[in-house]
Amino acid sequence: MLIKIGSAWIDPEEIAMILPDQPVEDWTPEDSQNICVQLRHGSSMWIRATMDEAEAALIDAGYIENPYPEDDTPELTGEEREVLSGLYVRDFEYLARDADGKLYAFRDKPEKDGAYWNSFANKAEPIDEDFDFVAYDDEEPWSIPYLLLD
Repeated sequence: MLIKIGSAWIDPEEIAMILPDQPVEDWTPEDSQNICVQLRHGSSMWIRATMDEAEAALIDAGYIENPYPEDDTPELTGEEREVLSGLYVRDFEYLARDADGKLYAFRDKPEKDGAYWNSFANKAEPIDEDFDFVAYDDEEPWSIPYLLLD
């Protein structure tokens, strides 16, 4: 069975490792959406995709465990899906809510830092949508590609 990561079709049985944000020949600092897929036989391939896209594809195919409990996966409204798609097109990958109730979208995976989520790269944007399923008490930020999986 092949899985699709970015625009590439890959046999997941052949994947040895996936490395994030690896530069390719035409890489610029604004374009960090590249991953390197190292294959078992020693070759590598560069794909314009994110680590979350790779993770979502491997979860969907059953090759890695879903970090989000199945019974906790929210059912998105059409408006929520549209907002998340718009964020994803702009390279936002995560949602997290601070202790004060404010919701943020992050380009890099944030970590809890006291009462706040911090990506340490200052690539966050406040979100005015409800997304009631996102709580400060979440142990991990919500992956936007995961939420957009059908």
